[in-house]
Amino acid sequence: MKQTGRMALKRALPLMLAVALAASGCAGVSPQQAPEGEAPISPSAQVEPPVKTQTVTVFYPDWQVQHLIPEQRQVSEGSAAELATRVVEELLAGPADPHLKRPFPEGVRLLEPVKVADRVATVNLSEEVSQVQGSAAVMALINSLRLSLSEIPGIERVQLQVNGRSDGDLGGMVLETMDRGLYLYPVLPNPERTQYLQARADQGLDTWRLDPAKVARFEGRMFGFTAAELEQAAIRQDGGVAEAYVTRNGTTYAFTLVRNPAAGENGVWTVESLSPMQWHAYDSLPTDLRAWADRYAETTIGVARAELDRLYLLASVEEGEVRITSAGAEDEQFVVSLAEEGGKRISIASVPLPGTELEPVFRWASPPKGPAARYTDPEILPRLYTLDGAGQASTKLTGDAVIASAVSEPGRLTVNGYARHLFEANVVARLLDGQGQEVAVGFTTAAASMWNWGEFTIVLEHDLPPGEYRVEVGDYSMRDGAWQPRAVEYVTVR
Repeated sequence: MKQTGRMALKRALPLMLAVALAASGCAGVSPQQAPEGEAPISPSAQVEPPVKTQTVTVFYPDWQVQHLIPEQRQVSEGSAAELATRVVEELLAGPADPHLKRPFPEGVRLLEPVKVADRVATVNLSEEVSQVQGSAAVMALINSLRLSLSEIPGIERVQLQVNGRSDGDLGGMVLETMDRGLYLYPVLPNPERTQYLQARADQGLDTWRLDPAKVARFEGRMFGFTAAELEQAAIRQDGGVAEAYVTRNGTTYAFTLVRNPAAGENGVWTVESLSPMQWHAYDSLPTDLRAWADRYAETTIGVARAELDRLYLLASVEEGEVRITSAGAEDEQFVVSLAEEGGKRISIASVPLPGTELEPVFRWASPPKGPAARYTDPEILPRLYTLDGAGQASTKLTGDAVIASAVSEPGRLTVNGYARHLFEANVVARLLDGQGQEVAVGFTTAAASMWNWGEFTIVLEHDLPPGEYRVEVGDYSMRDGAWQPRAVEYVTVR
């Protein structure tokens, strides 16, 4: 239901204010030069030579008011307050790109120059600003102002006033410009804007848009990344598609750019989509997820774990490299694609939690050729199977068998553990006395095939006196029947 004017603003702001204050901007970033050539002279205030100019960045909502797209202007040099005044004037004047939107309603005026004191910029706007309609428009106005002013050194907060008042709806709102949040929303491509940008490039304007790296490092700020973060981004191009990987606080995000196919090799590049997958450094994980990762750091395995609204994926190899590249539902499975080249011994990623319960399968995009090939099937990584078909190991999985527990009761010893790579998944447990003599034996089948970790439980019945004994778990050699111990633990029989 649409509402207009001040009443709509009053109803929208209580919901959006908390989000606005949480998704804060970033100060202390020097104004950036245009990716190539000069930014256009400000249409709101022509600069006459010989006044020195500098480049500032301003952010305007896209056609669906989904993201804020950066544009650059040349304005006369000045103090933080003078630059802030010119940036606000640019926002009020509107974008140069006709496919972007003005963040402020028509008629809004800056009633006085912006004041900066104690790192707080005070912006006094006319009453027409209260005519902003809808929650999306409110957020676009707030974030456009925040992001644009966050590019100016010396500003950490923005104090809004309406007709000089610091109360009411927008008046009195304080916007943090430090610790810029991310805007991880789906990208909605605009073919008409692509045609407009292509026409400019064909005329020899904005030719930097022919380079996917320059486009990624400039327009990537639409997601909230800073210029410094984007400068360090890794760019991978394959024909008319490029991927940009940006890291913040140990988590790596990716977005895709495409070249305009209508123009072939001379096509401009635009941001097409944001990957739902995120890659995580071990140190960036919460404590419980780090403990989860520790269980599999020395084995070859692929496992998944739901945490809040995301599904965390872990691929690990004992030798060699592995890299999670993508994940998605295929029939009744959730297929996680893996690459060997460019990875590490352990790769951790996450995706939004699927809406339905799916079996995770970690599948190689191409068969591994390095050291990992000795430990893994050429198609898939082994996974963990438990007796009930669900759950996670409570101990570190190493080698080919692990004794998770050996519980002694009168007349019996219960051995629980995990095993793999055993002939036909047959697991044998032997109990040996102090002279190395076998005094009890039992066997079962692990709950998995050869390549996968399967849980097992073996009960050893005995009538032994109390004392210290040795438990061995393993199998017998296919070649000569010799006993092959895979895991050993010492227990006290009571």
